[in-house]
Amino acid sequence: MKLVKQSSVAASLCDASVNLSAIGAFQIVENMITEFMGKQKIDGLTSIREYNAMWVFIRNRVEIYQTLHWMDEYTAECYISSIGNAKMIVDTVIKSNDKIAIAARTQICALDLSTGKIRRCDTVGIDEHILPTTPEINIEFTNTNFEPIELIDTGVSRFTDIDYCQHTNNMTYVRYIINQYNLSWIKENPITAIEIQFINQTFEGDKLEIYRCSNNNFSIRCNDKTVANCIIKTEHKELSN
Repeated sequence: MKLVKQSSVAASLCDASVNLSAIGAFQIVENMITEFMGKQKIDGLTSIREYNAMWVFIRNRVEIYQTLHWMDEYTAECYISSIGNAKMIVDTVIKSNDKIAIAARTQICALDLSTGKIRRCDTVGIDEHILPTTPEINIEFTNTNFEPIELIDTGVSRFTDIDYCQHTNNMTYVRYIINQYNLSWIKENPITAIEIQFINQTFEGDKLEIYRCSNNNFSIRCNDKTVANCIIKTEHKELSN
């Protein structure tokens, strides 16, 4: 089962160089996943209404192999590549001129709204009719240390940061982290991969603290708890099939 969509790079997804931004790539991936799950009737709203649970991202890694520009046409494909007892992997591939430009791997799970505990996939609509698809590209998550070294920024989760699950949307964390760089640095060091690990939720009014960690990684904390950890890569990576 796949969701396949053809589109073009919108201006709202571009950076100051009129290229698809890293945030824009994340947004395409997130929208593809939510629409794919919606068409399978396993989306977040259905899970809230029917199963008293909500799907949350655990890890999301986006790798950028080719720069896309404003109005470039692309084809995006989204599918489940792995189903475990309590976690699923969803892959998203964005192609331009029949070549992979962007690929993402997203690990998700469902949280019970009453207990806050992780639910089994088969209790939130994942049945024998939903089958995994062989992944087109291998993407590996990274294990690394995120010991905070320096507090570099703070922010507050506001109304427009809150999604239908009533918590801070994933894109808010990505924006805070990428905003630690400036325009000239990004032009000289285009982002080629972002991996973000989501650990705890935050809500409207929560104060977010952004820390620089070793190896130039980042961590976002709230009330002395880690909310998300992030890895930014700028070196070129060869496409691995």
